[in-house]
Amino acid sequence: MTVVGLSRFGRSGIGALLLLAVAVGCASIRVRKAERPSLFSAWRASAVSKGELSPRSQQTLRRWGLALLYRRSPGDAAARLHAEALREPTPDLLFALAEISFLEGGKVETRHHSEAVVYYYLCAGYSYHYLFNSTEGAQASLADGQAFDPRFRLACDLYNASLAKCIDAAQHAGQLDPRRQLRLSGEGKGELAIVHAGFALKPEEFGPLLFCADYEVVGLANHHRTYGLGVPLIGTRAANVPRPAGAYYPPHVSFPVTAFFRFEGGLAELGERRAGRLELYNPLAVQAAQVKGRPVPLETDLTTPLAHYLAHTNLAASGYTGFLRPEALASRAGIYMLEPYQPGKIPVVLVHGLLASPLTWAPVYNDLQADPELRRRFQFWAYFYPTGSPYLFTAADLRRDLAKLRTTVDPQKRDAALDEMVFVGHSMGGLVSKLTSVQGGDDFWQLEGEGRFADLKLKPEVRSELEQVFYFEPVSSVKRVIFLATPHRGSQISPSLLGRAGAGLVRLPRTLLAAAQDVIVENPNLGASQHGTIVRTSIALLAPDAPALKVLAARQPPRGVRYHSIVGIAPPGMLRVERWFGGGAHEVGDGVVPYASAHLEGAVSELVVPADHYEVHHHPLAILEVRRILLEHLRETAPTLQRVGGP
Repeated sequence: MTVVGLSRFGRSGIGALLLLAVAVGCASIRVRKAERPSLFSAWRASAVSKGELSPRSQQTLRRWGLALLYRRSPGDAAARLHAEALREPTPDLLFALAEISFLEGGKVETRHHSEAVVYYYLCAGYSYHYLFNSTEGAQASLADGQAFDPRFRLACDLYNASLAKCIDAAQHAGQLDPRRQLRLSGEGKGELAIVHAGFALKPEEFGPLLFCADYEVVGLANHHRTYGLGVPLIGTRAANVPRPAGAYYPPHVSFPVTAFFRFEGGLAELGERRAGRLELYNPLAVQAAQVKGRPVPLETDLTTPLAHYLAHTNLAASGYTGFLRPEALASRAGIYMLEPYQPGKIPVVLVHGLLASPLTWAPVYNDLQADPELRRRFQFWAYFYPTGSPYLFTAADLRRDLAKLRTTVDPQKRDAALDEMVFVGHSMGGLVSKLTSVQGGDDFWQLEGEGRFADLKLKPEVRSELEQVFYFEPVSSVKRVIFLATPHRGSQISPSLLGRAGAGLVRLPRTLLAAAQDVIVENPNLGASQHGTIVRTSIALLAPDAPALKVLAARQPPRGVRYHSIVGIAPPGMLRVERWFGGGAHEVGDGVVPYASAHLEGAVSELVVPADHYEVHHHPLAILEVRRILLEHLRETAPTLQRVGGP
């Protein structure tokens, strides 16, 4: 070969060799400037957020030579990874298997719910094994360096998302019975047990499960959630299951639930669909699941189930109905619980005011139930009553309801917690509450008339009714009363133009009017003013000069009963509608109840909050004060409850 030929070969040959080198992967290694990633970009790269395998899982497939197989047949690639994981369950393999299962479930969930159930079950199982590494003798990765890998939080998201989708697909396929089991296929194969923990409701009362994530709460400022593993749900009662006799909770009550999938055994059992059970927790009672001896925080939502229940109670307009037509609410009046009665927990009874309903307590209950200590030691009840009726008669109904409830739930009077009740009353509800803790007598009957009650000619049933209204004993189980914006000496709403107009529209119950008529017919010599006292509306009895208020205000708390006051003083700029009530706005107070009326001599504490009358009980400082008082009540009652074997 000549030199010239070599030269020609060199130029073309070298170029060909370079092209060949590039083709076989011998290109030079280099780096280039990259855009700075966002702070949480590593957290977003997952099957849950992007609908594709994360870069880490794609790398796992490449390392095991399965990238091409995955593109052709994801199921075969997953089977190969599962076989490798059986030999050595590394975090890389488990995380990739979880993501693959999640994506495969997404492909079929709209067409084949039964198949989706299986894929999401597998995803939850692989995520569970990644988080807790349940191989024989291994410790949960919660305690080791694996917890600092961004995939740890992503695995939590995969677990929660796949569990939610598994439950949803199972309900669509008719494979989930919240009372007893979850079936992994439509043929009855792979039946997993359901365990209920912490509920006062019985398993057979459970109905369909709703997802908190499907609802947006409106009307409650604070949304109480905790973060961890599990799916927050709204539990409902089965429509075809009758309530137990004497139940005081509504038939269509909804309640918070957290679902948690527990996978015991190894990957072999998971692959054969023999591992796992679905656990339903009451997050009001249980905040953590125990896994391999370690507490694992549960993901909870306490506010959405409450809002869902209240939105379906039709209480929004009942306050006006109960004021204008008290008799229309007679069948719904009474004491209500949001959960079945729970022995050992002290009742806190919430009593609403004029033109209101238990709905007014939603912000208060929402915040108080979020406190673990309060919900562990107290049970919250609400008293619902028609506010147009005279509060003396309302209080008589409440005392009867309390006696009946005690006979129903604790006939042997063994529950000492029921002897330590706390009443919380807003506005007129405070007067109703106070009437449970004091004693009646002649001064109540002789408010505006003369004549001894014993000398009246009355039908036996009328005499019995009036005795309960005017001659009554304090309810011994009431140990503390919290008054919020309570008009102990009257309110400007009564003599105002709007107050008089409203009172004129009230239609008192026929039973009350009939009782008054019987008194008049049988006792024609009784003073006319006395007749008016019996049938006066609640507004008339709230006038600053109402004799009933004067008698009640003079009653000091009995021995062993403590009173607390929370009073509103609204800045002038806050008072708008209240100015229509005739004089309330220019007095120091909340615009409806002057401070001098809300102030109570003999109260062991008083807190003033900057709020108008309709927001006093919603004010954050007022709710914190109620919390403080309840904790104080716990400290003071603890020795008594311990002596009798209480909580």
